[in-house]
Amino acid sequence: MEVQKLQVTTAPSIDVLQGDEPPAAADVPAEADAGEAAYREAMGFYAQHILRMHFGEKLVNKIFGRATQSHAAGLLAIMHFRALEGRGRRPTLAAIQAQMGSPRTLSAFFALLRVVGFVRSETAEEDTRSRYLVPTPLLLEGLRAWIAHHLRCCEILGLSPVGAAERVAADDAFFAALIARMGPVFERARAGAGSDNGFTWFDGFDCGDRIALVLLRSHYAAAPDAPESVWLGFSSRTLAEGLGISRSHVRNVINQAAARSLIMQDRAGHRVCLAPRFLDDSRAWFVGLWQLMAAASSEAEAFLLESGTAPA
Repeated sequence: MEVQKLQVTTAPSIDVLQGDEPPAAADVPAEADAGEAAYREAMGFYAQHILRMHFGEKLVNKIFGRATQSHAAGLLAIMHFRALEGRGRRPTLAAIQAQMGSPRTLSAFFALLRVVGFVRSETAEEDTRSRYLVPTPLLLEGLRAWIAHHLRCCEILGLSPVGAAERVAADDAFFAALIARMGPVFERARAGAGSDNGFTWFDGFDCGDRIALVLLRSHYAAAPDAPESVWLGFSSRTLAEGLGISRSHVRNVINQAAARSLIMQDRAGHRVCLAPRFLDDSRAWFVGLWQLMAAASSEAEAFLLESGTAPA
């Protein structure tokens, strides 16, 4: 994908995908503690690579624009791999709706996933009127990349041993076992969508999490020595074009974030500044999420060792 740089309106600017790598921990001032340095490195890595999965991918952003849609796809994968281990029922639309609600929304969502090839259906053995939902390699490869990025952040924070991210990318058995143990990750993500956390608040909007990640990545790239006070040039037009959403939608999200005191705006100067609450809430959210990811990874490894399927 061609990397595009957001327009510079002031210095520093919001550079969504500038360069191949985020700022290294060495860029953090010496007085910053090791935990802060590791978090900055992890957040920079995560935002950079997750945004690369979405910028210029209009169809992906359309299908998975809302948190509910991503959560439903995640639940499908978890149920699928748990069932393969004999620890639950295979996923059906009715079973997913029973856990998540929103029957009409989910029905339309999974119908769309079937059309674009992310999901296929099979007739249920016990009831020919029911259809199992089966994730296709297309969906699973996207999920594999997403998990690998999270595990790399776990490695940076010292929550997982180095090599976990590479393993999930190359080891199908580990990948399957890990997803089957991601129930707590799923539950945290669902709970976060209705919480007062400053980061997950963005999930209430189409592509809201991506907008939040753009802000966070740009903040940490621009201000390694001023974590709570830096103004960033902001171009809603370029951000909207990159995500395939309207400029007015981006402005609406930014305006509402400012109204909630998550960011500050200088409209005349086309600048934004992230509020300490947004930064603190984001850190609490991601560190907690990565702790659950690391725990799921450890449980998957233990399961493979116990079952004798772990590599020698």
